[in-house]
Amino acid sequence: MKKIAYLLPLLMVIIACNNNNQFSPNELENNSAIEDNTLHHSSPKDAAPAIARSFVKSNFANDSKFEHDFVIENTMVTNRYKVMQKFKSKKHGVELTYVYKIFIQYFEGDVDAVSSWDFNQLIIEDASNGKRTYFKGDLDNRIKKTVGIGNTVNYAGVEFKIVDVRFGTSIAFSHKGKLSRKQIADALKEMHDTYKYESYHIYHDNNLKEDYIQWQATGNLTAVFDFEKDKIYETLEDYVKGKAIM
Repeated sequence: MKKIAYLLPLLMVIIACNNNNQFSPNELENNSAIEDNTLHHSSPKDAAPAIARSFVKSNFANDSKFEHDFVIENTMVTNRYKVMQKFKSKKHGVELTYVYKIFIQYFEGDVDAVSSWDFNQLIIEDASNGKRTYFKGDLDNRIKKTVGIGNTVNYAGVEFKIVDVRFGTSIAFSHKGKLSRKQIADALKEMHDTYKYESYHIYHDNNLKEDYIQWQATGNLTAVFDFEKDKIYETLEDYVKGKAIM
């Protein structure tokens, strides 16, 4: 059994913990900002809380009344934010208190227009009993359309085909023929300059059954996984030099 096969489940657990869906009122109290009622915002981050509230109203309850405090946090993806806030609604006949958590992403256009945004998952929690309601947005499909699945691109003088985008944090490419380690490393750096994603996968000749190279560029665990050689490298520089840690 290859050692990468043993370690990848651990990597997935670490990444999942880093992007978990757990949240509580304490998180709101400890990290809250004051609600901004500005109608026109100068940046995506400034507009994000108002956009998040719009998604709550359109997906859960139009009568939602939001508390002044909210939480907004950057994520590892450019123009993607986590927003949390308490609110009240009479959706079920009596006024109840809820907490929402949503990951939203700005694409292009007017930052104050909902059409310029999309969300991945919206979670509504009933504060009285912890019961949760989940809503799925169209973020993944919109990202795939924006990125251009199937398009041919060029990085570091090498032609690649974009074959997949996963969760909006990982992107996969394929290429024909063999590449040197330096060619791969240079291409991965240029890919990261373009997409700013957490991880990058490269496959041989559209064979998507197993990665050839995976680079976990950001997050709690960064490494280069060489599936062909069954080696793990701490950095791209170490990968080019052949200095494996395992």
